[in-house]
Amino acid sequence: AGQLARRGTPFTASAFLAGRRDFTSDAEVFEFLDALSRRTPGLVIDTLGRSQQGRAMVAVVLNGPRGWDPKLPTVMLLGQQHGNEPAGGEAALVMAQMLAGERSALLQRVNVVIVPRANPDAAERFVRTSANGIDINRDHLLVRTPELQAITAAVRRYAPQVMLDLHETMVGGSWNRKFGGLMRSDMLVQGATVGNLSPDIAAAQQRYLAVVRTALESAGHRVDDYHTTSPDVRDLAVAMGGVNADTGRNVGGLRNAVSLLLESRGIGLGRAHYARRVQSHVVAALAVIDAAAQDGPALLQMQRQASASTAALACSGQLAIVVRQAEQRRTLNFLDVKTGEPRDVDVLWRSSHALQLERQRPRPCGYLIGEGQGAAVQRLRALGVEVGTLPPARSQNPPLWDIEDYVVQAEAAGQRQDARGAIADGPEAVRMLRVVTQPRRLVPTPGGYYVSLNQPLAALIAAALEPDSQNSFAANRLLDIDNGQLRRVMQPPPAGH
Repeated sequence: AGQLARRGTPFTASAFLAGRRDFTSDAEVFEFLDALSRRTPGLVIDTLGRSQQGRAMVAVVLNGPRGWDPKLPTVMLLGQQHGNEPAGGEAALVMAQMLAGERSALLQRVNVVIVPRANPDAAERFVRTSANGIDINRDHLLVRTPELQAITAAVRRYAPQVMLDLHETMVGGSWNRKFGGLMRSDMLVQGATVGNLSPDIAAAQQRYLAVVRTALESAGHRVDDYHTTSPDVRDLAVAMGGVNADTGRNVGGLRNAVSLLLESRGIGLGRAHYARRVQSHVVAALAVIDAAAQDGPALLQMQRQASASTAALACSGQLAIVVRQAEQRRTLNFLDVKTGEPRDVDVLWRSSHALQLERQRPRPCGYLIGEGQGAAVQRLRALGVEVGTLPPARSQNPPLWDIEDYVVQAEAAGQRQDARGAIADGPEAVRMLRVVTQPRRLVPTPGGYYVSLNQPLAALIAAALEPDSQNSFAANRLLDIDNGQLRRVMQPPPAGH
C-alpha cells in the first residue's frame, strides 16, 4: 500500500494502517468521511436511510466550486453490496479522497455520487447477504429491503448517466473443485445485459467498457468478461453475469444509464493482495469518471435520446418477456492450483453478449392495475415510475378500452435462480407462472391505476409487471393478477385518460 501511495494513490483508510489484520469498520468509514468533509468545502455527506440493523447509509456527493450542476453528467458508484467483498468499499473511500484532492479538477466537468457501503450490516459481519438473508444485489427491481429503498431513492434523486457497481469475485472455490485452477484475471467487467435494453445504452456502455479495459491493462492488470459458475461440481458450465432484471447492473441499464459491473479478484484471499485489488477498482472507476467528464453534455443527450426512444415504442413491436444466455464454447485461462502456471481450459460458456429470446409478446400501450393493489403501485412509484389514478366516469356511456386479460395456464412454487444457483431471497417461494392473454373490451373501474409505457422507464415497468418471469411483482407476490387486477392496454386510452 505504501508503494502505491507514493505513486499518487492515497490508501490512508484504517484497513491500510501498519499491522492491520482486518478491514475498515463501519465506525471507521464515518471517521474517514467526517475528516474528509471537514477539510473539503462543497463535499456533502447525504444520509440516504438506515440498514435493517440501524446503521446509517450515506452517499458522498462531490461537485465543483459552483455546486451541483445538472448540466453536467453524473457518475454514481455503489460499493460493497456484498459485505464479504471489501475492496470495492475501500476503493470508494479512495475515490472520494482523490476527487476531494488531487483529482478535484474533474469535478468542474462531472458530478460524482459515491455510496461506499451499500450493505453496511453485511460488511460489518463480513457476509454476503443483508441481515434478513436477502442478496440485495438481486433486489433492485423488487425493492423489498431498507437498503435498496435507500439506494433507489438516491438513484432517483441524483439521476446518474453512469452507474458503477464495485464487487469482488471468487479466486478458488468452485474454480479449484471443477477445473483445478484459480482465477487469473485481476478484474472482470460487464455492462447491462437484459431484455429490452435501449440500443443507445448498449452502444454507449461498450465504449465505456473499452475505456475500462484500456486503463486496467495499461496499469498492468489482466481483464476479462465477468463470469461465474455454480457450486455443483457436476455442472461444468461457466456463465457471464445474468440477463434478469434484478441486479444493479441490469436495472441501471433499464434506467437508461450506462451501467457497469466491476469485480476484482478477491473472494477467498482475505487480506492478500488487498492494495492491488483496491487499486484495480480505483483505476477502472477513475477512467470511467474521466471519460464521462470528457463526454460532458453529449452523455446527457445520449440518455435523453435513449429515454425518448424507449418511451416512443409504446403500443408497437414486440416486448421481450424472458431471455436466456447463448451457449458457446470458450477457452479460459486459469492458474494451475498445483504448479501456479497458466493453464487453458475449454468450457461450456453461457454468453450474455448474444441474448436468445425465450418468450415475447406484443408491446402494450400500458397496464391497468386494480385499486386494491396499492402496495404494488407504491413500489412502482418508488422506482420512479409515473402511475395515474383513474377518475370517475365523465359520462353515462364511457368509452371502452381495448385490453388483454392474463390467464394463468400453469403455476408452480420455486426459487429465483442465477448462474450461481438459488438466489438468497428469504423464506417465501416464488410463483412460477405460465400465462396467455385474452383480448376484450371494457370500461376500467374508477379508482384503479393506469401505467403508461410512454415514459422513459417503460422497459423497467414491463420487467415488473409482465407476470411470467421470476423477477416480476406477480411472481414475488407483490401484485395479485387474479380477477383482472392486472391488464394490458392494447390501444391508446381514450382522450382524457
